[in-house]
Amino acid sequence: MKKIAKILLLAMLISIFATACNASAEEEVFDLDFVGEKTGVDLEGFEMVYEFGLPSSAMGLESCLGYEIDTPFGDLAVERLRDVQNKLNCKVNVNYREKGSSCGLFVAASASGTFLCDAISGISDMWADVARIGMVIGLSELEDFIDYRDEEKWGYRNMLKVVYYEDDLYGVIPLLWPEIAITFESPIVVNENIISQIGATDPRDYIENGEWTWDKFKEVLELYYLEEGGEVKHYALTCGSGAFAAMFVRSNGDLYAEKDINGKYVPGFISATAVKAMEAAIDIFNGSTAHTIDSKSDAVDSLISGNTVMGAMNGDKIVTIGSRITREMDNFGILSWPIGPDVEPGYNFATHSNIEMCIAFSRVSKNPEATAAIINAIYEPFDGYETLDDIIDHMARSYFFDRRDAVVFYDMFRASEYNYFHYGLHSSTMDWLSSNKSISEYIEANEEKITEGINEYVMPSVRGIDALWGEE
Repeated sequence: MKKIAKILLLAMLISIFATACNASAEEEVFDLDFVGEKTGVDLEGFEMVYEFGLPSSAMGLESCLGYEIDTPFGDLAVERLRDVQNKLNCKVNVNYREKGSSCGLFVAASASGTFLCDAISGISDMWADVARIGMVIGLSELEDFIDYRDEEKWGYRNMLKVVYYEDDLYGVIPLLWPEIAITFESPIVVNENIISQIGATDPRDYIENGEWTWDKFKEVLELYYLEEGGEVKHYALTCGSGAFAAMFVRSNGDLYAEKDINGKYVPGFISATAVKAMEAAIDIFNGSTAHTIDSKSDAVDSLISGNTVMGAMNGDKIVTIGSRITREMDNFGILSWPIGPDVEPGYNFATHSNIEMCIAFSRVSKNPEATAAIINAIYEPFDGYETLDDIIDHMARSYFFDRRDAVVFYDMFRASEYNYFHYGLHSSTMDWLSSNKSISEYIEANEEKITEGINEYVMPSVRGIDALWGEE
């Protein structure tokens, strides 16, 4: 029923937007005259409206482009915004709103042909849908002004699958701005104070030594769990079944969709290596170590209160504006997920349901080219932060207690793959853990549905990547 409603809504939006586009077709001709041969770029006073979505935790804070004011990066953001306006002879009007409402307003305004903004930064959930009906501009049309091929600056292909569609890319991430672009699931945060209290080996050592395997994971779950007098003092891990399943199914080297020997995309979770991972997960989560895992509580609350030793959560809950982990924990570590026997030590993986700070360009912008030039200039790396390695060094100094934490955190981030959550396909990589079915029964019941989903939702992303980068 939801899918039918969504199709009807899209059809209505297509009709409305087609009328609006036909009425203003001449306005879509891009003007190149603002590029001067001697003086560089002069935008002749162009006023760009930038709709900026903030997480709800940051709505009460004074901020600039995602950074809290009167912090080092907040000061740099204020300075950058001022410098760009002076150097390009333009004005940038930034509207700060909670990201969910911001995206909703953008879709509604664009569908009716009403101008809301020239560029928007927010949750990517809707971008693939709005790309289908022409509300946002493909980056290939703007590549003279914003180089989407610079993947270290604007996001790697695996990160941006949600905004690749058919023949173009429809959004980017400011990857080289520290802290604000974090979008991935689910690094494990470990309470290092409890590790010291129980005299256990620092689990970061297991990762460094290539020992962070499924078997080692089972060992530490038993070791970290503490019950006294029938009362649980602390669990070993706080993690919901969905996150556990979604991460474990990837832990032996599989992607959501993979090419078979004939070059056809098939569900990754039906492979022999994925089945092995699923069986291991069922054994750990539902078997002899089930009592060591708290699947009901909030991981952040449990870690801060000392009710758990490890907690799995989204990466943005750790380092972005308003996050509690870095504000309230005085000693924590970051762990990747344990790996299976069919991958090499050091294998990293993660998933994401959304891009929390995805920048897109409105089709009804007053001047899309000028807008792209401004966004490109704003998100040049800050001095001293020109590469991800520079950012890792900063994170190690400023947020984490061990450089290994920053390395693991960003290795997972760089490896993160879109899980097609927006299209309802994500459930098929996590429901198996709580389905009470055998793996073979679950695959038989879901393979056809997932294969259809791959054709309908995954392949448009694949075709978009192939169109811009060539087939692998």
